Amino acid sequence: MEGQVELEFRQATSEDAAQVSALIGTTWAKFFAYSVTEADLETYLTQTVSEAQIRKEIEDESRYCLLAVRPAKDTSTEGPTTSVTGSTVVGVAQLNFNTTEEGLTTSKPVKLDRLYIQPTEQGGGLAALLLQDAEEEAKKRGYNGLWLGVWENNARAIRFYEKMGFVRRGEHFFWLGESKRRDWTMEKPLVWTVWNDQPPAYQS
Repeated sequence: MEGQVELEFRQATSEDAAQVSALIGTTWAKFFAYSVTEADLETYLTQTVSEAQIRKEIEDESRYCLLAVRPAKDTSTEGPTTSVTGSTVVGVAQLNFNTTEEGLTTSKPVKLDRLYIQPTEQGGGLAALLLQDAEEEAKKRGYNGLWLGVWENNARAIRFYEKMGFVRRGEHFFWLGESKRRDWTMEKPLVWTVWNDQPPAYQS
């Protein structure tokens, strides 16, 4: 789109923790706050996805955090700036290489821990791009399957994952504070391709 700053896709660093934490927290609260108590929401925001916790996960070698970043537009020149401090994180996909789940069918699966898109950026295909890049990263590391847990009442996300090739394999329960919730376990086999280069930047 003319006048739109091109998105960049890169691995997160510890300097991104504040923005990643804010993106996950505000997006989750916008869509799911109604489903938990105020106390449980506060616990989730201040502990589970706090800046300190997200920084810890970014620095954890058993995880990989991929970002979609919109660089700040430099009005003094024709091109965008790409500094970490001047850019805006608009999407995040996080892989977890150190967990598994019963009922999966691929021999070496990796978990998609998180996939969040800034609400103002949703509906434009960014989630699919981030997911595709996460899949390529998984394949590059030798994994042949991708799995995730999605809340049973998140119909929009379930439709998206089904569209992207995931199928339901089972379910599991977990606690978010005092709220007991059920996730669907979904899995997608990864088709091997030749990795030639780093993921390109995409125009939003």
